[in-house]
Amino acid sequence: MNLSISLVVAPLSISLTFAQVTQRPHDPDEGTLSSIKPRIPEPMVVDLIRPLGAKRGEFEVNSLFRLNPTQRPRQLQWAPEVEYAFWDGYGVEFEVPSENARIANWKGALQGTLPGPHPTKFIHGWQAIGEVARGREVAQIDMLYLAGARWHRHWSAFSMTGLRRELHDTSGSAFLGNYSLFFHQRDSVTYGLESNFKSRGVSGPTRLFMPQVQLRGNRLNLQFGAGWLSTSRAHALQIGWRLSREF
Repeated sequence: MNLSISLVVAPLSISLTFAQVTQRPHDPDEGTLSSIKPRIPEPMVVDLIRPLGAKRGEFEVNSLFRLNPTQRPRQLQWAPEVEYAFWDGYGVEFEVPSENARIANWKGALQGTLPGPHPTKFIHGWQAIGEVARGREVAQIDMLYLAGARWHRHWSAFSMTGLRRELHDTSGSAFLGNYSLFFHQRDSVTYGLESNFKSRGVSGPTRLFMPQVQLRGNRLNLQFGAGWLSTSRAHALQIGWRLSREF
């Protein structure tokens, strides 16, 4: 819609036209979605780079926090990150995994959306992740296939399946799987069960089960949960939360 204003100042007539700028309406909870259409939440522990199908220019900052409340001394694992959609359906991420006040790793990721036959019920894409340990000759590369489906107004699921190449003193590969089921109580509240698996590889197997709740607000979103982590060295309770802010 254009708005025209005419000013008449004798003997001069001035006509000014203002064009209304049309902006894409902002979804206030995209920071906790793995896809917008269909509307599917994202896992808390292993998240995505913006939702699949994100529009160019979308920007987000967030951080995951995890700790074992029975561990002494306590160690807070947290990972601040920035996410940016540089093209429709494509995003990039930079992350700094940390332990207490120490930076542990450097991490970057790239994500793309694939065309799908049923955009109102199914969406899929891919993600490539590289991570390097700070001060150590340890690195890993993940390649993942992403797929999500929503078959009911209350139920949806999301999966991330792929391989990890571990580069330590010796090299090896491991299977990765992250599978989540979600119950949508309402737009602002979702309950989920996230499961995360890694085969032996070089660093040993890992299994994580994390029931969680997602609370969505106006650009500021919170996910939190408590679950169980099992590795070749230990079995422990895990408490986690992720806070995200969109711009």
